Amino acid sequence: MMRLGRPGIQLFHWKPYAFLLLAFLLVFPKGGIKLAGIPLTWGYLLLGCIGVGTLFAGPFYIHKERLQALIFLIPFQVIAFYTMAMNGISNFGMTISFWISFLFLPYVFLGLFSRAIEELDQEWFFNLFKKGMLFIASYGIALFFLKFYTGKFLQIPLLTVNMGDVGELENKSIARGSIFKLISTYNNGNLYGACLIMALSLYCYLERRRYCQWIVKLSFLLTLSRTVWIGLLLHEILYPWFILKDKAKAIVKMAIAVSAVALFLLAFGRFFGFSFQFFVDTSFGGRRQHIDQMFSDTGFLSNKPFEGILEVIYAGVAESFGWLGVFGFFLAMFSALLIKGCRRHLSTTHKTLLLGLINYLIICGSDGAILYLPTMAFFWFFLSLFLRKELASPGLAQSLPCSDFACTPFQNQDSSRGNSPF
Repeated sequence: MMRLGRPGIQLFHWKPYAFLLLAFLLVFPKGGIKLAGIPLTWGYLLLGCIGVGTLFAGPFYIHKERLQALIFLIPFQVIAFYTMAMNGISNFGMTISFWISFLFLPYVFLGLFSRAIEELDQEWFFNLFKKGMLFIASYGIALFFLKFYTGKFLQIPLLTVNMGDVGELENKSIARGSIFKLISTYNNGNLYGACLIMALSLYCYLERRRYCQWIVKLSFLLTLSRTVWIGLLLHEILYPWFILKDKAKAIVKMAIAVSAVALFLLAFGRFFGFSFQFFVDTSFGGRRQHIDQMFSDTGFLSNKPFEGILEVIYAGVAESFGWLGVFGFFLAMFSALLIKGCRRHLSTTHKTLLLGLINYLIICGSDGAILYLPTMAFFWFFLSLFLRKELASPGLAQSLPCSDFACTPFQNQDSSRGNSPF
């Protein structure tokens, strides 16, 4: 057992801070300001402050599976750092976003918050999570029809929209012809779908009221994003098959759900004048060229200055870091999922988290919005939650102390007093 640091200081009770993180990462992720054109959101600012607070709050545990996930991330970080050091950067904002996404956030959620997530009061968290999901879906649907019928968005500066983006929403890529996509509080339909596809399976398992589930699914449909639609269809296929024990019933549910989504899309397309070609566009909205270039132009390492990662994530990683970078990226994103996911006797809650994360990694082949906040905050949090040893079923959730688990401890003899601020 290794001991690190001095005895901890009891700084604050964690629940109010967890509530604020949920509010400003899930419900109002775009609230904030801009500094030199770079968004500073309340959610990320809170993460930084609470992360520093965790360091001062005393010794902390790192669960061994989370430590493994951090180790799997190191090769990609080294490749990225080497490539940027050799080739330079051409987009400072995207470079900052990259290192926040692949350095700051994973070490916060997998490292600093490891013990906190092990001790998380599941019933309390899941209850807030369900309410947050339903709120942003309902708000997004209301905002969609408000814009459709009045031509105006409701914008609440510093809360639903960044202060630097007030009055600028129409200038963003959120229109499909003359119709604006559902954006909710995320200010972008693709970003909304990419983030919430990770949470959808968990939500459908926790929320047993069917009408609430379909409100959330309707919000996915109104994003007018084919990438999000693919993610929703994958959910309707994978969720019944892997969650329901009765496979015959699962097949029936898959058929009904997929048919309902397909019929809605066809009716929706007819109402808004979308042609059938829109639904079967083989160019993937112009993204096909990035995929072609990935196989024709990519070398072992990239020789281009870092400008960001394209919306087709795997092609973007190949362009920015070469095939070696693609290998490092797969190692970082898939290894921890596959190691735990291949184990027998995963709880149903674990399975829903795994489905959500795998679904996201699949749609990354089209548009994963990986450097746009709060996408990677979602990914690393849900990965850390998935790596929790025990996740009880709804109604049975309870807080379990880290001492009940196999952890890699960084503690002193006073750690049992519960000094974690989260």
